[in-house]
Amino acid sequence: MIRELMKATTRRNVLAAVIAMVAFPAAAQEPIKVGMSGPFSGGLSLLGQSVRDGVEVAFGEINDAGGVNGRKLQFIAEDDGYEPMRTIASARKLVEQDKVAALLAVTGTAPSAALLPFVTESKTPLLFPYAFAHALTTPTNRDVFTTLPEVRVQMRVLANYILKELKQTKIAAIYQNDDFGQDAVAGLEERFGKANVPLVKLPFDRGTTNFSGVVAQAKAAGVEHVVFLGIPKDAALVMREANNLGWKPQFSGHNALGDPQTFQLAGPLAEGAIAIAVMEPLDSDKPAVKAFLAAQKKYKPNTKPTTYSMHGYQSGKLFAEIVKRSGGKTDEASIVAALEGMKNYDTGLMAPLTFSATQHAGALSGAIMKAQGGKWKIISDWLSAD
Repeated sequence: MIRELMKATTRRNVLAAVIAMVAFPAAAQEPIKVGMSGPFSGGLSLLGQSVRDGVEVAFGEINDAGGVNGRKLQFIAEDDGYEPMRTIASARKLVEQDKVAALLAVTGTAPSAALLPFVTESKTPLLFPYAFAHALTTPTNRDVFTTLPEVRVQMRVLANYILKELKQTKIAAIYQNDDFGQDAVAGLEERFGKANVPLVKLPFDRGTTNFSGVVAQAKAAGVEHVVFLGIPKDAALVMREANNLGWKPQFSGHNALGDPQTFQLAGPLAEGAIAIAVMEPLDSDKPAVKAFLAAQKKYKPNTKPTTYSMHGYQSGKLFAEIVKRSGGKTDEASIVAALEGMKNYDTGLMAPLTFSATQHAGALSGAIMKAQGGKWKIISDWLSAD
């Protein structure tokens, strides 16, 4: 009698489960929503579109392989035109209306920094922005995690290389006079100051097209090394102006200088320049880079791979890894805990990443790359900023 009752109970439980699966299939297959804000229009649209492409490629791969714990990833991207106020509005819409679990790969230093009050207020994880602001990492914000080394870190790595390997001490910084440029100069001064090496500081305003004044000042100061901090287009103008004066200093810069676009704009004048690599170059022989290129060709055949799309791709893959580590949980506490437990995680696309409760900047190192034969080639190991 008892055995028969147990069998009947089991049959009822199985039947109830089947009915629930049929009646509520959406609940079982509800996707994990993730949001991004970036410049898909305007002067920096190439940056935003590329990062977005990379995330979409990663999610396409992941979803085709069955998703994460059986759930698909849904990516919702909003255009902010690189205007911080629009970024805040986009984030609010993504969180409050679309109910995203996290903001992923938000693009732009100023827009990402502008999100900090909203992220804190809403307790929404801001994961792996394409940004380099000091404010994103210092002080540590519970809900902000970065993979790209901020520009101060990059400049400490570069300054170490200039002093120890190039053994140069007559240095100028020609820099964009905004939060980004000032952060970069602070990183240089921190390292050069320890060595009692002076830094000639020559700021310029965004939108400047005539660099004759700052270049002439640097030459007159007897500078042998110019650290340029701005976009590749402006770097090319500085290099041309120096060439017009018959002056050939060593040029270096942050990661943006090491974009293939620098060669397109500066031509042979870019040869010999050095830059900080925060990710592997696109022509790297690393298996992870080749896998990324193959994936973009498959899922976005009409787009061109860039280091920006590589960052988006890595961000998408990292998000999936976080969800796996959290056991499929996507609430704020579970995402934060999963990330803070990530130690020396190697994506193959950049330096290994380590997070902790007190350190949400995953990478504190960079590599040196040099312009050789029309390509950027990494010529060092991953170097610590300290």
